Amino acid sequence: MSLSLKDISHRFDGTRALNAANLSVAPGELVCLFGPSGCGKTTLLRIAAGLEPLQEGSVELDGALLARPGRETPPEKRPVGLVFQDYVLFPHLTVEKNIAFGLAGEPKAKLRVIDQLHAFGIADLARRYPHELSGGQQQRVALARAMARKPKALLLDEPFASIDVALRRRLRGELRRTLKEQNAAVLLVTHDPEEALALGDRIALMRAGEIIEAASPEDLFSRPQTPEGARIFPGSQAITGTIKGGVFHSALGTCPAEHLTDGPALAVLRADAVTAQPDAAGSFRVVDVRFVGPQWSARLEAEGGEPALSVSMSEAPNAGALMSAGADWSRTFIFSAV
Repeated sequence: MSLSLKDISHRFDGTRALNAANLSVAPGELVCLFGPSGCGKTTLLRIAAGLEPLQEGSVELDGALLARPGRETPPEKRPVGLVFQDYVLFPHLTVEKNIAFGLAGEPKAKLRVIDQLHAFGIADLARRYPHELSGGQQQRVALARAMARKPKALLLDEPFASIDVALRRRLRGELRRTLKEQNAAVLLVTHDPEEALALGDRIALMRAGEIIEAASPEDLFSRPQTPEGARIFPGSQAITGTIKGGVFHSALGTCPAEHLTDGPALAVLRADAVTAQPDAAGSFRVVDVRFVGPQWSARLEAEGGEPALSVSMSEAPNAGALMSAGADWSRTFIFSAV
């Protein structure tokens, strides 16, 4: 039941939105499509669903062709479920009737509805209407409706966008467990790194219409191939520098970079890799201090404002104080500037 997106390119009014994007999702796998707004995530999802005509490339499911230029399987005939940001529940239908929508004439339709009500823990809400539900409950109803058709693939577009942060974090584990039990190939669009790390078996990183890296969270942490892969983890920060003769030079000092050619470069530092101490001759100045528990977070800026760094400290420094700063280079990844 693998979903394959092959060499997908797309333009809107002559502007390229996708450029030869390739991605596959295996049965029972949850892949998060991650990147900033405008990078092409939702466009790729809509093409997979059949909501956007395919211009270049192909979409396949279980080896069967769903789309190629000039040959499109209509969205309603694809064994693919889709859940939008706003869930699109029918306000005049109860929960159970929302889930049953699209199952008319299907054998054992009622049993399918009951199965999904229990799978998503909403059996007690069956007779309620959408306006009587919380955001989290509406999300589960939308997912149950999508899965009732037994799709081979499920596409989710920012499924937590309408839910408050505290509830979002609580629901992630429940959603992942339930979706894994369904054994569909799941592709989820998000711009929230915390969400991508919490849900994804793999994370596909997008930049300017291209999938630049697709790997497990463990691989991204240990051996990222791109700055985006290294920066996805909380607390990571980056500084610019230059590589000369196999050495990276920056405001935080130098470190070996034998594998990279000379020129502009970027260093991505893991959380707490930056250290600082008061120094009357230091080249950094404290511009902001706040308590984040159990330590203080100080914002440092070098002369001219570059680079700007955050550093954790056990005691709060004085605003305006001069500091010297350094880096633990063993917790740093160096990349040639893109």
